[in-house]
Amino acid sequence: MIQLIPRSLLARSVLLISIVLIASQGAWIQFYRMSSEQSQSKQAASTIVRVLNTVSTALDSMPASSRRKFSEKLPLQQNIRLFPAASLDVDELAVPASPMLAAVEAEIRRNPAGTPSVLAMIEDSDHSLWVKIQIRQQGYWVVFSPEAFTLPPAATWVQWSLVSLGLALFGGLVLMLRVNRPLQALSDAAEDIGAGKTPEPLPEHGPSEIRTLSRAFNRMTESLALQETNRAVLLAGVSHDLRTPLSRLRLALEMSQQRLSPPVREGMEQDIDEMDAIISQFLEFARDGSSEAEDPRADLNALVGALLERYERRGVPVEARLAPLPCLRLKPLAIQRMLTNLIENALRYGGGQIEVETVRRGNVAVVSVLDRGPGIPPDAVDRVLQPFTRLNDARGDVSGSGLGLAIVDRVARMHGGVVRLTAREGGGLVAAVELPLPSTPLEAAA
Repeated sequence: MIQLIPRSLLARSVLLISIVLIASQGAWIQFYRMSSEQSQSKQAASTIVRVLNTVSTALDSMPASSRRKFSEKLPLQQNIRLFPAASLDVDELAVPASPMLAAVEAEIRRNPAGTPSVLAMIEDSDHSLWVKIQIRQQGYWVVFSPEAFTLPPAATWVQWSLVSLGLALFGGLVLMLRVNRPLQALSDAAEDIGAGKTPEPLPEHGPSEIRTLSRAFNRMTESLALQETNRAVLLAGVSHDLRTPLSRLRLALEMSQQRLSPPVREGMEQDIDEMDAIISQFLEFARDGSSEAEDPRADLNALVGALLERYERRGVPVEARLAPLPCLRLKPLAIQRMLTNLIENALRYGGGQIEVETVRRGNVAVVSVLDRGPGIPPDAVDRVLQPFTRLNDARGDVSGSGLGLAIVDRVARMHGGVVRLTAREGGGLVAAVELPLPSTPLEAAA
């Protein structure tokens, strides 16, 4: 279905202003046409009557021999023609009575003194006015061409109306751009916050409402940045401090191998490894990645291949299906953390064969990790992307920090991407991350 109403505030405001201005100009033109038609007819009728008086006075005062020469010179000076009534019959040229004829008749009745005897008035199809007057028992046709009595055409004031409309639209557009520009900056800054970035402070100038909004947004951004810094420092400090007792526990366990039975020792080693993995995830979550280097021409397939080689050396087989992809603007360390958490999550909960695939879909590159685990209920997909969330009922009663998918979601949003968790055909989970592809000049033209 065609979207008739634009989505953006700027486009809607411009459309509304345009409709209001065009409607007002149309109403003004109609009002002007209706009010000026009568006044124009009166002015034209007054001009015609004055010309008739002048012509009749001239004809009456000159000898009959000079009237022919006068009638020949008259068109050179005025847009008027003069014919003897006996030489031309114009009855076939007549058209229905027009407002101009009525205005001339009214003007003649209003000023009878000095007005020649008018025998007939006719307006032809070319809008020329034929007036038959009588001078000394002789009839004459005085023909007024439209240029002789027409005031400036309607197109003139229509053009000026269009010019004024264009100026008003231009002024409205400039005004809306001044209002829309800070709103667009606010929208971009809000998107940066949603992507896990800290935007630059907004300029606090312009109308008072915009200044107040920008100031409040800047205070909110500073507060969020301070809370994020405090949270990261807290997590990093706690995680770092826990590493020391864990190291002592590991050393004590190694020194007391002979006094502990193998099952007990293996259980304690597993607990220590799990606590160390949880602390590592705490540190990864505290590291927002904003200060990490960015590669504008990163190879996503190369990053996936290098990570899978490490798992292969550990004896963890992971099947890979990598499709050709263009270069992307990525932070390699953050992408490696994201892929590691996806694979570890699949190994922890999925079991069996883990598959990693990359593919291009339109203007996004998709990297997916597939497992054959119990999957995630559709109504819990959004919840598992939040920090410290575990679905033990759905994914098995396995302990963990609940930060793996939250780290994946943060890294994806940092790159302008999105995480999609869907059920796999035949059972299992498909954890896919869509990353936007950079637009090349050729693709942008297409």
